[in-house]
Amino acid sequence: MIFKTITLDNLFSYYGTHVFDLCPEPDGQRNIVIIMGRNGFGKTSFLNSIKLLFGGVTKDLTASAQWGSTTQLKSFVLGHKDWWGILNQKAKSEKNMQCSIKAVLLDSSNQEIHISRYWDLSNDNYSDQLEIKSPRKPLLKGDAAQQYLSELLPLDYIPFFLFNGEDINYLAEANRNQTIEKIELLLNIRPVENIKTVVKELRRECQKNAIDAEAREAHTKAEHRLKERHLHLETLQQIQEEVESDIETHEDALNDIRRKMRNLTGTGSIEKNARLEERKLQLEKQQAEALSRISAAFEHDAFLRLNADLALQAMHVAETSASSKSNEISELIHSLKDELTEVFIKPPYPDTRLTSAQAEFYQKRITKLMDARDIRNDEEEALFVLDTGRARKLVNFFAAYQPEQKPANELFHRLNNAISASQEITDIDDELQAVSQLSDENKADLEKLKYDEESIQNQILKQKVKSEGLKQDQQITKRELTKEEAIVNSLQAQVRNTKKARDRLILLNNMLALLESYKQKLKVLKRDRVEQAFNRHLHELLDSNQLIAEVKINDNFALSYHGKSGEIIPMSSLSAGMKQLCATALLWALKEAADRQLPVVIDTPLGRIDKRHQDNLLEKYYPNAGPQVILLPTDSELDERKRELLAPYIYREFLLHNADGDSTTVEPITSRQEVNYG
Repeated sequence: MIFKTITLDNLFSYYGTHVFDLCPEPDGQRNIVIIMGRNGFGKTSFLNSIKLLFGGVTKDLTASAQWGSTTQLKSFVLGHKDWWGILNQKAKSEKNMQCSIKAVLLDSSNQEIHISRYWDLSNDNYSDQLEIKSPRKPLLKGDAAQQYLSELLPLDYIPFFLFNGEDINYLAEANRNQTIEKIELLLNIRPVENIKTVVKELRRECQKNAIDAEAREAHTKAEHRLKERHLHLETLQQIQEEVESDIETHEDALNDIRRKMRNLTGTGSIEKNARLEERKLQLEKQQAEALSRISAAFEHDAFLRLNADLALQAMHVAETSASSKSNEISELIHSLKDELTEVFIKPPYPDTRLTSAQAEFYQKRITKLMDARDIRNDEEEALFVLDTGRARKLVNFFAAYQPEQKPANELFHRLNNAISASQEITDIDDELQAVSQLSDENKADLEKLKYDEESIQNQILKQKVKSEGLKQDQQITKRELTKEEAIVNSLQAQVRNTKKARDRLILLNNMLALLESYKQKLKVLKRDRVEQAFNRHLHELLDSNQLIAEVKINDNFALSYHGKSGEIIPMSSLSAGMKQLCATALLWALKEAADRQLPVVIDTPLGRIDKRHQDNLLEKYYPNAGPQVILLPTDSELDERKRELLAPYIYREFLLHNADGDSTTVEPITSRQEVNYG
């Protein structure tokens, strides 16, 4: 089967109707079509349109168009947020809401098959209409047409025949369950497993028929619960794979951002700068606290702490005043003088009261007598005159500021802390000076990178939390599965072992054993063929390779790469270009083993592969990749020198133009001198 024509109408970047005439030459010696265009000119739109033709809106197609995220069919067709949908934007602005892809295929007997898938998106209608006209069949529509397409090109075959050369690296590992299942389908192994599934279902029905009515009802309910648990577990595992993939993508983006930040700052470690900034804040806080306490001390008692000798002298004077004998007598006389003089003017009074003049006379006389007895008045005038109580309080107060107490030590300690913090802040500022001296443009780039780094870190954290939650849910579901399986097995044990039931079960078990044996032998046969072809083609494409000596494929079609000494080579040791070449060699081997004559469409066929290996692809792989190989390169991928290598196999060439981004036009190339890549 090959394409004769492909017609795109208002689909993706193709505005209006564009026809690709892909009919091969009569001699059939050439098999390659070149559709060249710069990035954004419509190559990927062409590839996705063909995927739409055969499978409609598949999960793989929506994932690739939405950068790995999942989206609903309606959102993919009509558009949502950053995704424009399948309708050409220029046509949409003109209220032309119809788009389509049509193809004419030539089958193995050169008979034409007409396929048309189109959409009328008026009133938010997102359903497609599929019609097929084929030889010796009535017009097919809807599900019948899709079933016919699945026979021409099964959905699971699409990743092996319609792909982007830069997106097939995952095949170099081919160790995921979904990939292995698709390989088994391609190699016609999976149908055996499908037959086994049917036989198992027959065996289950046979077992049910041998169970009494009550047990049969319980068994049906238990099986229903078991099926629900299995479906729930599969859903959790699928979500888990998507979350892990997102985490891996985010971590790669985070590493790339950090590398860019290191390149901008030149300081080697963003984490180190962050620690320095944090330490600087701590030091500034420590310095401010020390200076604040020093300032408070100068408002209070700093002058005493710094003048301990003066405090010592003051304490001696206060001690002298507090211990002076004359001071004590003088205080006693003064207290008595006040009491005695008040005797004459306060009750109780004598029966014969003194007159005011008499009372005043005796008061003055007592005062003179007391003053005459005050020995302090006879001593030399002291520097300070304090009463004993106040003098003792001063002694206690000054005791805390004596030299032996070292009262200034706390002030000196805080001052040293402030000075030390200031010096360390200066050193940190010097280390961070490299970042501060960046240009304004680089500073802006650095700030954006920091923002992106924090955003991605938050996303990774959320995804990891989600991943852990999913793991716990899976463990719970697995425990529930074990319980349900035990219940089902227990109910199955109640089967009435009638002769008819036993004979049927024995027959079905023998059939299952035979199918399993056949499947294993078929897998070994196919695996050996694929392994031999894979190694042969890998060494053809990687003719300068010194790393991989042999590739081994186990019974489950999982790949492992080995060096000259037989050691396993980890996938992390392989470059992206080498993985692409390994994946290409695997595709080549699978195509040979499957023996399916289908067209191959490859976007970005040379990718990031080096010159020598590109030449190997051009000279060895693409001329043999299929009966019709449609390559979608950029002008930088396929220059004149490389094109000359393919020239003996090229029978059609087209050049894509897309000046405004949403109106791809197609130019057939009839002469190389006419090509204008601008």
